Amino acid sequence: MKHWICALLAALLLPAAAAAADYDPKQNYLDILFRAACCGDRDAGRAAAICYNEWLDDRGSLAARLDFDELLWLSKLIEHEAGSSGIGLDWRMCVGEVVLNRVASPEFPNSIEEVIFQPGQYAGVDCDAFRDLLDPDETSVEAALRLLQGDRLMEPRVVFQANFRQGGGEYLNFYSSAFGYTYFCLSSHPEYYL
Repeated sequence: MKHWICALLAALLLPAAAAAADYDPKQNYLDILFRAACCGDRDAGRAAAICYNEWLDDRGSLAARLDFDELLWLSKLIEHEAGSSGIGLDWRMCVGEVVLNRVASPEFPNSIEEVIFQPGQYAGVDCDAFRDLLDPDETSVEAALRLLQGDRLMEPRVVFQANFRQGGGEYLNFYSSAFGYTYFCLSSHPEYYL
């Protein structure tokens, strides 16, 4: 039912012209991107990203350009790792920031998707439930969107997140009575982050 409603909303909000990247300045394409990520509507999200980026280009904006697939993968990973109602925005942003720090690091793969699916890193992501069925909630999408637009809460050396300390030491932690501690830890190779 949720996917049917999302598809209907996307069809109503995103005019056919968007598919050809002709944006309507009256549309809020960032809102369409946000809603498409919440329900996994790749077609509407990709079309909205094209229009949003074109809108930024026409204004000469220095704001970060958005790729819908990156937004969706990062939102899904945040939801998978920290998608409980008791987990706040800062905690979720730190989860996503670890992914982006890894993308920027010489120690890990070079894309969000490759980091998420790197063997042995994020348990439970290599399945249809994660790839096709998991829809991130609004807080997870907000965290991912803010990160992709440049917001940061930690330093680039924070490349580990787990329920135990690892790497080059703890940078910060969050505690929940339901989940215990989650530690955000530094790389063991500070020389890579000068």
